[in-house]
Amino acid sequence: MSGKPDRVTFEARMNVILTELRKEIISGIRPQGSYLPSETVLGEQYRMSKKSVRKALEFLVDEGLIVKIPRVGNQVSIREKDPLAVIRMGVYPSIEEQGVLAGLLERFGRTYPNVRVETVTLPYSRYPSSVKGFLDEGFLDVFTLNNRNFADLEHSDHLHMLEERLPNPELHPFLYERFRAGGKLYATPFQFSPVVLCYNKDLFKRSGLKEPHSGWSWKELLDCAVAIKEKTGVYGFYAHIESLNRFPIFLLQARYRFLRDDDGGYRFHDPALWDILKDCRRLLHGQGVPPAFLSEGDAGAETLFKEQKTGMIMTTYYGLQLLKSVSFAYDISPLPFGRLPKTLLLVTGLAVNRQSKQKESARLLVDFLTGPSAQHELQRLSLAPSAHSGAADEAEEETKDGPSRYRLYREIVPAFADYKELDISIEALDAFSQELKLFWAGLEEPEAVIGRLRG
Repeated sequence: MSGKPDRVTFEARMNVILTELRKEIISGIRPQGSYLPSETVLGEQYRMSKKSVRKALEFLVDEGLIVKIPRVGNQVSIREKDPLAVIRMGVYPSIEEQGVLAGLLERFGRTYPNVRVETVTLPYSRYPSSVKGFLDEGFLDVFTLNNRNFADLEHSDHLHMLEERLPNPELHPFLYERFRAGGKLYATPFQFSPVVLCYNKDLFKRSGLKEPHSGWSWKELLDCAVAIKEKTGVYGFYAHIESLNRFPIFLLQARYRFLRDDDGGYRFHDPALWDILKDCRRLLHGQGVPPAFLSEGDAGAETLFKEQKTGMIMTTYYGLQLLKSVSFAYDISPLPFGRLPKTLLLVTGLAVNRQSKQKESARLLVDFLTGPSAQHELQRLSLAPSAHSGAADEAEEETKDGPSRYRLYREIVPAFADYKELDISIEALDAFSQELKLFWAGLEEPEAVIGRLRG
């Protein structure tokens, strides 16, 4: 059996040596004019062959961080004075609202005083075209990127605008697949969350009901929702069902894949598709009152739950941030399921603009934000799990406001699913969701929706 590391292990070790040497050089731990250890010593330190170490050092030469001096060694480049590098970071509003990023960027600035980070709020709508414009103009150097928007960029052939990344072995390995295409990695995971069920413990107790468990079916949820409504007057279960982070879960649980017609279009008239969506609608309408459109986005469900106008919601760990000040006891549980126990995994990553003129500093920022110190702080101050497994372990031991079953996300990893399993582009799925609004309200039947989709 060969002792040669596989590709994943090789990439991980390459990422470690580049990240650590780059950080030590830029921060001044390795002073300008000093020499790196020999390639043999570096190979032993990072468990790499001399040939692999040499390849890694070539990256640092290309970045201008070291100079190869024949028969002498690898010298840290001497620069008269490092100019101030200004990098622009595109950020989702939800990340800014957590209130953690500003502190992390302040720490980054203290660690690397020659780099200043300016944040730019990214739009949720028309994401691929908006980001493409930012990248084309060189307006962004690094930006947050979730797996749904990544699928959008992949389908619109924009991934060539992103710099390829090497995996960090300290991050949860299951997160990386959300940012791979063609065997290449285009973003580094930062935070993540599955979609889960959140419930009001006090309402369950007042209604004499047993709390949800991992084996719950959607019928059991509906029975409890009806009982809560009858005994307390509170709407039993609510979800912003038209969201791309909600109704596709029912398709994933049924192992549904969108079919194609002979002309290449999606077969939205497939009876199996509508059987699943009708079951989903019956879940919403089976609580005694028609579900009015009570929310304009996913966060609307958390608002209704916080105001005790509903007893259960579909939410994420990101959404739990909105429940920090509630006056009642609540907890989380795996989503109920039909055929399969599946839930969507939502991942936020960090990507670098391949055309950035500050690529070196942008890489440094990504490495810092996904490193153990920043990830520990992120996990400690935010309810959304951080991508760094070791940092999460340490921070979770500290006091954290939130549900008692906070570690649930660790138990349901096998249930994590992705949009790619549906075999439909995000653009087409979004267009489909826009046509479903009246269907969800019970004001239209599938034939009307199908007719519009056929144009």
